[in-house]
Amino acid sequence: MKIRILIPARLESSRFPKKLLQRVSDKTLIEHICLRAKKIKCDTFVILTDSRLIQKIVELHNIECYYSKVNHSNGTDRIAHYCKLKKYNPSDLIINIQADEFNFPLYAIEKIKRYFKDNKDTNVATLIYQLVNHPNLANKNLVKVVKDKNNNAIYFSRSIIPFNSKNYFGHLGIYAYKVSILLKYRNFKKGAVEIDESLEQNRFLFNSVPIKCLSIKSHDSISINTKNDLKLAKKKFK
Repeated sequence: MKIRILIPARLESSRFPKKLLQRVSDKTLIEHICLRAKKIKCDTFVILTDSRLIQKIVELHNIECYYSKVNHSNGTDRIAHYCKLKKYNPSDLIINIQADEFNFPLYAIEKIKRYFKDNKDTNVATLIYQLVNHPNLANKNLVKVVKDKNNNAIYFSRSIIPFNSKNYFGHLGIYAYKVSILLKYRNFKKGAVEIDESLEQNRFLFNSVPIKCLSIKSHDSISINTKNDLKLAKKKFK
């Protein structure tokens, strides 16, 4: 099983256009993500983008970048397209780090790698963390997840789920999947749960593909979805 880090980096985000080009200290957001990901031991590390400018920035750091103007519905679809193009082995592990997940936890990537090594029947996994007294629980950009007794996801939502609970879990923007299931993803039917929530991972659940939730205890990651998130990242980086 080869480990391949693929980061989809679309320029025109609907919520915060061109956010990957915004600067935190002396580097753009995409540079911060790339240089952090470069520390991960893996067999392949590639940025997938629809922007020549992002490609130029990334390649200045000697990081491989694949440019394509093919329209994709989401980052998972972009990765699936690339895996098919490269004819990766179906058993290879793809780790998808969201390009706006500033200061993502490196130790959590190692946890994913260990889990897939020990659980070869798993096809999809993601990271979650407990939300304790979180001040922005209602924030639609803070994705929540409900899981079952086996730590498989039941549902991902931008709403507060479960209702009136004292035990909430947030979702971190990092996914891991076998190439075999990614090649099927593009042909899976889109359900209302994906469209209404605008959450690509719900397509797996709608098509009865389990998503294993791997819990992490703490992290300093900031998902950059708004200008306020960017301000917070700049403040923390000082």
